[in-house]
Amino acid sequence: MPADPTAPADTTMMRIVHDALRRDLERVRIVLDADPPPAARQRAAIARHLRWMLAFLDAHHRSEDEGLYPVVRQRAPEAVDLLDAMARDHEAVAVAVARLDGAAGAYGSGGETAHLAAALDELTAILLPHLRREENEAMPVASAVMTNAEWGDIEQRHNLDGKSPAQLGREGHWLIDEADPADRACVLGLVSLLPRLLLRYGFGPAYRRYLRAWWCPQRRIQPSGAVAVVVPQGIDAVWDVVRDPTRVGEWSHECIDGRWVGGAVEAGPGARFRGRNRQGPFRWGRLCEVVRVEPYELVWRTVPTRLYPDSTEWALRLTPAEEAGGDGVVGTRIEQTFRVVKGTWLEPVYATVVPAHRQRATALERDLERIGVVAARGVARPATARPAPGSAPAR
Repeated sequence: MPADPTAPADTTMMRIVHDALRRDLERVRIVLDADPPPAARQRAAIARHLRWMLAFLDAHHRSEDEGLYPVVRQRAPEAVDLLDAMARDHEAVAVAVARLDGAAGAYGSGGETAHLAAALDELTAILLPHLRREENEAMPVASAVMTNAEWGDIEQRHNLDGKSPAQLGREGHWLIDEADPADRACVLGLVSLLPRLLLRYGFGPAYRRYLRAWWCPQRRIQPSGAVAVVVPQGIDAVWDVVRDPTRVGEWSHECIDGRWVGGAVEAGPGARFRGRNRQGPFRWGRLCEVVRVEPYELVWRTVPTRLYPDSTEWALRLTPAEEAGGDGVVGTRIEQTFRVVKGTWLEPVYATVVPAHRQRATALERDLERIGVVAARGVARPATARPAPGSAPAR
């Protein structure tokens, strides 16, 4: 049933707008704190949306300053102090908005996340209390001195007139995003039937694409990493394990087997081996090539092929570990590093099929701990000037 135009103004729309602002400011904060952080494409999308939202907020406050509060000030002189406080809040918010807008632009072009986070915190510290006070104190005054018809007229002139269907479609979907049925009906009730159908069904797919770009990180593999553990075994016993590709299945969470290929029998620059891997129901193999061998260090890379065009460089390094403040060697520090040296457009496919590759630190640390366990079962052989065949998981 249509609202009675002569009844006190229903200010629900003000709270709905505020809810949308609060919701997406919180979403931005969550994304900024995410690990791993957003990739370049998502950063740019977040920055564009944040700047759009700041422009919306600026226009929202301007409609209050030029349309709503002059009427309230004229009809409720006893609320002058409250309205002056609202005006001061708007001025402070405008300063914080300008800073956040600049930080968002820089962030979208690769700028520091910390700068955007600081500017976001500055705005929310000013804006959120203002929104709550406006809802709790200013809106009851507005409702008491205005009718629904007058509220609707201000809404139409200051917030709807002059906007294209695309603008209204985006704003409408942004306002009803995660809204309950009553709030959705309030927003959709601002427009007549035909524009309402266009808003809901014509612009819905576009808004859902926006949502995915803003808040759903592109699935990607972890581009680099480093983990290290200390195990209570001697360095030769540990090296005896990691240098042998046929033993990789004893300690790797993923590589179940490794074999030398092309006539190689020991680790040296250019020597190749093939690793067989398993994650869940998926099996695959990668050809690997040794890049560098030094005492207690082995570096290798996965070889790009037509099926697997990417390449990652891996390294295992061993150093003696000593007790803090002591002189006696008590174990071995095992460090493993990796970095993607050649990417591929198939990365989202890899990250979808093997989600464990999105964040690898925990699994790799456990691998290194298992190396210590395996080393404890073996008998160490002295390292030679030219190490015996090297080994490591081929991922």
